[in-house]
Amino acid sequence: MRSSMSSVRDGEDVARKIDRPGKRPGLLKPLRWLKDGLSRAVGQVRDRVRASVRSIRSLLARAVGWLGEKVKSRTRLVKTLFLAAIGEDRGFGFWWLVVTVALALAIGLLVAVLLSPVIGILAALIVGIWMLVRRGRSSESRQMTKARHAN
Repeated sequence: MRSSMSSVRDGEDVARKIDRPGKRPGLLKPLRWLKDGLSRAVGQVRDRVRASVRSIRSLLARAVGWLGEKVKSRTRLVKTLFLAAIGEDRGFGFWWLVVTVALALAIGLLVAVLLSPVIGILAALIVGIWMLVRRGRSSESRQMTKARHAN
């Protein structure tokens, strides 16, 4: 019992001697070198990523500005063409067309909203029935296989 206790204490003493600062400073030198090298590498990668993000951000800002100018000019062009096509005098035919298109869009959206859940429910029912039929067929085929092997 005494020898096992002394070996544990000796191991603890050795660990304490290694952990003490000032003792064997060359032992941790490779680790310090590795830490410094990794710190420099991480710093370089961080700097490159920041530079890339800055350039991407400026490129994106320029692209958004360019696109905004194009959209404004395209919108203005479409508006001008539309107003030129209908003219200044908007009579009964124009307003009839506008109301008809608005009603068609409203009815189409209403039908789509009402039918979407119905189609989903029908699809779920079809899949459920298909799964039940498939399960029934597989149990029948297992029973037939057992019957064949029994004979």
